[in-house]
Amino acid sequence: MIARGAILAGCLWLSAALADDHAVVLIYHHVSADTPAATSVTPAVFDRHLDYLDANGFTVWPLSRVIDAVAAREALPRNTVAITFDDAYRSVYTEALPRLRRRGWPFTVFVNSEAVDRGYASTMSWEQIRGLLEAGGEIGNHSHTHDHLVRRHAGESEADWRRRATRDIETAAARIEAETGIRSRLFAYPYGEYSEPLKNIVRELGYRGIAQQSGAVGYLTDLLAVPRFPLARGYDDLERFATGVNARPLPVRAVDVGASSRRAGDIERLRLVLDAGDYRPRQLACYGAGGKALPVERRADEPFEVVIDVTGIGRPGRNKVNCTAPAIDEPGAWFWYSHQWLLRNPDGSWYEG
Repeated sequence: MIARGAILAGCLWLSAALADDHAVVLIYHHVSADTPAATSVTPAVFDRHLDYLDANGFTVWPLSRVIDAVAAREALPRNTVAITFDDAYRSVYTEALPRLRRRGWPFTVFVNSEAVDRGYASTMSWEQIRGLLEAGGEIGNHSHTHDHLVRRHAGESEADWRRRATRDIETAAARIEAETGIRSRLFAYPYGEYSEPLKNIVRELGYRGIAQQSGAVGYLTDLLAVPRFPLARGYDDLERFATGVNARPLPVRAVDVGASSRRAGDIERLRLVLDAGDYRPRQLACYGAGGKALPVERRADEPFEVVIDVTGIGRPGRNKVNCTAPAIDEPGAWFWYSHQWLLRNPDGSWYEG
């Protein structure tokens, strides 16, 4: 006969083995072979991604549930992912929805309401968006105009910019609520662009801010800049997908970044302070645009502190620094942190696109 204590110990071990402190969020746009490659995966590739999740025992949660769990520091199932789509493209309704519904998996679609109101051919209708909700999806706010909200217009004061950005977000919220009855607390930044002032607006309006830089979501994640792994042609092969969905969050305790948008050519450094964890800190490596390795200076061991030289990390535009370290307990698994920079032109003007 097995002792009751042994049974209890076994149950506790099993519970711990099945629980985790992080999740991974995926972002798609189009699911189509006929749309721009930079924002698309084909239906066949999407099938392979879903098959991988199914075959490897992943749990799919809606994004709101993931965010609520990490905010409350609650345990999540091992290998938890959330599947999200930006821009409410019609191919999400025609291609992604049937595939997700067959598996009974939830998903999140971020809606920029002006495109829906104008009836663009590539965008879902409000009726189709309501159909997503009936099929187990959830809706998030992606602004009304899908403008570059981080940018002040020529001659625009900071106060006027704040009013315009707030109005854009709240207009989308009102349209989504009028058409669906849903008042989402999730806001995905258009183009993934955010700044400290824009994050403050998002916080004041009561939203969680959803970004686009890569990385896993954990207890230390900034919930005004939640990372997501982007999937698009050229970056959607199964090996890269597996690396992403098995990623863990680097336990970044503090970040010293200076301004969030700069002129290209400015000399800047990124300082990170990391907690201990199941990663190899001395194998931490950081990369800039195009995968260029960046110099990393280690200044302390406990807590682990590094300074990354990001001089000339890329041309004007949206740029990211990715830092990774191998896991101790699982070969091929990586701890991941990504930081976004918006690099203006050398004269201080904003880049195109």
